[in-house]
This record gives sequence, structure tokens and C-alpha cells, in this order.
Amino acid sequence: MKKIAKKIIHFYNNSGSLENIVKFLESIQKKVNYLDLNVSVEGKSIKVTLFGSKDLQQLASERLKDLANQYL
Repeated sequence: MKKIAKKIIHFYNNSGSLENIVKFLESIQKKVNYLDLNVSVEGKSIKVTLFGSKDLQQLASERLKDLANQYL
């Protein structure tokens, strides 16, 4: 039985634009596959929790950082 790992990544929306957050979340939905994730947004703070294998988490976290640089 494979152990499921959990990784938490925090982002900050410097612009404060709700539209940018929505675009960021939509792009996450399109780009991140094969992992379960939970996203919570509180003000300008965005918390993404990834569940799954560590190698897929690593790939997804790099993709998330690229998307955050693009939208946030």
C-alpha cells in the first residue's frame, strides 16, 4: 500500500484582484492532474494543499509557482 503525502504551498495575491485569483484557480484546474488538491482563499492569501505521490507533488508545485507568477 502506497502512503499518500501532503504538501502545503502558500501564495499571496499582491494585486488584490479577484479576477486574477479566479484565473489562477481556473488554470490550476486545467493544468494539475492526477492529484487531489484543496484550495482556500482568505483575502489576499491563497493556500493550496496537494495530496498524492511526492514526485507528482513536486511537478505540480513547480507548475503552480509558474502559474502564480503569471496571474498573481
